[in-house]
Amino acid sequence: MTQQKLNTKNTLLKELAPELDAEIVGVVVLDDRKGGRLEETALRLLPQAKSALVLAMEIYPEVLDLTSPERVTGAASTNDLYAQHVNYISGRLTKAAYDIAKAFHRQGLKALPLPAAGCPMDGRFQEAVFSYKHAAEVAGLGKMGWNSLLITPEFGPRVRLACCLAEVELEPTSNNFATECASCGICLEICPAKALSEPEAGKPYTINKYACCSFQSAAGGCSECVKLCPRGR
Repeated sequence: MTQQKLNTKNTLLKELAPELDAEIVGVVVLDDRKGGRLEETALRLLPQAKSALVLAMEIYPEVLDLTSPERVTGAASTNDLYAQHVNYISGRLTKAAYDIAKAFHRQGLKALPLPAAGCPMDGRFQEAVFSYKHAAEVAGLGKMGWNSLLITPEFGPRVRLACCLAEVELEPTSNNFATECASCGICLEICPAKALSEPEAGKPYTINKYACCSFQSAAGGCSECVKLCPRGR
């Protein structure tokens, strides 16, 4: 791709960004992650991919505060408000990812929108085919916390994410900021599944994914590590 075309596509994204239904937008240049898992999984989905765009929206604390990992059969549950809230945000984020893909398609470029909910998951390892939160960290949207979630400067872990892979190499966003997990250990103490533990040296988090997922399934949902994290409050 010529430099002129590259500049045109950067301009296209900048013109599109203010109209996107997303509160934070970040960009990862996959060539900068050469040989890493992020590039590997992106190219598996879109072999022509050169950039990954990450979109984020806030989960409202007022709704999150009403959640509980406990549910009484037959009783009204305010967890349902959270579920509807997340569904609404996910729909808006997914539309934003498709709007980006549509803009690139109009320029004759390949792009693959990845939805905020429903990304294919490998149940054997509890891994998505593309890690939105790790892409978001590289794009500068936040840092990984002990709760295994992305901690953003604006909202802490209270965000939903969507992505779009594109065959154009865009200008990457910066990840130079100080806000990150406070390592306070609150999420470790309150995790009802006992799935979190203090990470080993050099690792951002340690989580038993199977314990976490099994508890969520049995309890009908759990958001304690998101709700009680002091970051972004």
